[in-house]
This record gives sequence, C-alpha cells and structure tokens, in this order.
Amino acid sequence: MKDIALKEKQQGTLPRRWDLIAFWFLWYCRNYVAKNFHAFRISKTGLPADPGEGPLVFLLNHPSWWDPITGILLSKIFTTRVPYCPIDSRGLGKYKFFSWLGFYSVEMGTTKGAIGFFKTTSYILNQPGTMVWITGQGQFSDARERPVKIRPGLGHLARKLVGGHVIPVAIEYPFWNERYPEVLARFGAPIPLGKGKDNTVEEWTGIFETALEQNMNALSLEALSRDPALFVTHIKGRAGVGGVYDFWRRLKSWVRGKPFDPEHGFTNEGPKE
Repeated sequence: MKDIALKEKQQGTLPRRWDLIAFWFLWYCRNYVAKNFHAFRISKTGLPADPGEGPLVFLLNHPSWWDPITGILLSKIFTTRVPYCPIDSRGLGKYKFFSWLGFYSVEMGTTKGAIGFFKTTSYILNQPGTMVWITGQGQFSDARERPVKIRPGLGHLARKLVGGHVIPVAIEYPFWNERYPEVLARFGAPIPLGKGKDNTVEEWTGIFETALEQNMNALSLEALSRDPALFVTHIKGRAGVGGVYDFWRRLKSWVRGKPFDPEHGFTNEGPKE
C-alpha cells in the first residue's frame, strides 16, 4: 500500500474539481453575466472547433476581473473535455471557492512557482479528455496594449508536449449603444505543437504572442464596428436605460398599442424611441 501511494504521489493528481459544484457555478455565471452585460457574443469569424485528440491549451488575453468567468462560460462549448485553469496563488487565496472548480494555485514570479506550473499542467494535459485555459500575460493588461507579451511558461510547456494544439482566445468588454457593456470573444486558428522540441522556448513564446495579438486585432476591428451580426449571441443580457426615461418609453408604447422594446440602439430607420 505504501508503494502504491508513493507511486501516485510521484505521478501527480488532477486538481480538485467537483462536477456538481461546477454545474451549479456555471448556472450562476450565466445569470451573473446576464445581469451585468448586454450580451455575451462570440465572433462568427472565429467559431471554435475541437481540433481532435491530444493536449489542448487555450491562451487568453487578460483585460479584466471577469476573465475567469468568461473562460468558464467559453469552456462549456467543448463538452467532451474537462477544463482546468492555473491561477495566481494570491488570487486563489481571495477566492478559495475556485479550488473546487479545477483551478490550481501557481506562485507567480518564482522558480518554485514556475516548476509547479510546469509539472501540474503537464500532468493534466497528459490525461485524456482534459484542457487547460491560461491567461498568458500573467497580469491585467488592456486589450489595446501592444506588443502583446506573455510569460515564458507556455513556451516551456510546448517544448515538453508532443502533439496537441494551442488556441488563442481574444476577449474584450466594450460599451456599445446600451447602458450595459458587451462580452466579446474570438477564437483564433489552432496552433499545432507537433514535436515541441522543434522550437526553442523563445520561438514558441514568439509564435504564441503573434497569434494572440493577431486574434486580438481581429476582434478589435469587429468590436469597433458595433455590429451584432458579426457575432453569435451566447447569452442575452440586459437592455434599456431604466428610470424615468424607460418609464416614458414604456408609456408611449402602451398608448400606441405596440410592444415595448428596451433596446437603446439604432435601427435602419433611425434611433429607437
């Protein structure tokens, strides 16, 4: 028994994740986003597809506190895989609840933390049916910040892996024409890892930075258009201004015998009343 326990310790274990709690939190996140945003939208030009078997890593930019929730909601698109996510040990100390959802602690900026990230993430990706979501910048960074820089941990990881893919994911939270902001996300083209040692850590890091930046640029242009037709609406949120203004609009709709539309945006005929 002692030998078996030692072997398991050497091999590693998956981070703690309770499916029942994860299912409840997914429901909570959907409702929480719906209450705080106008809509959660995914770009039609980067609709995701599971690239097949093998290690799968999603590389996200990190513009906001909302990113873990956004990642959780995006991860449910890939129903055949279980998501895991590294998180700064300081953040996990504040939000310990995430430790029940497949988030695992990483001590940022230390050699010990880098080794721990490498070992845990490698172990996860070597298990079938898993995926890892990483905010590679390591700290909050404005979505317009250029050039895009990520920490070298993913480059080290790529050299270790054989096969699999890294998929860049761009995120923005712009205000359009409503009181509430939008959640916008775009999946980039999968980057095949092949035999990871074919590239150096610096080369892999540069490849990932370029792919993420290009995807962020593409999403930025779509965000500037303010055109919902470029996106698939994943979650419909709140609309309207509220208060006296919406009361007056509601009253006018009732007098005219028309249904009230809370949207504040514009139609082809001009501004909505």
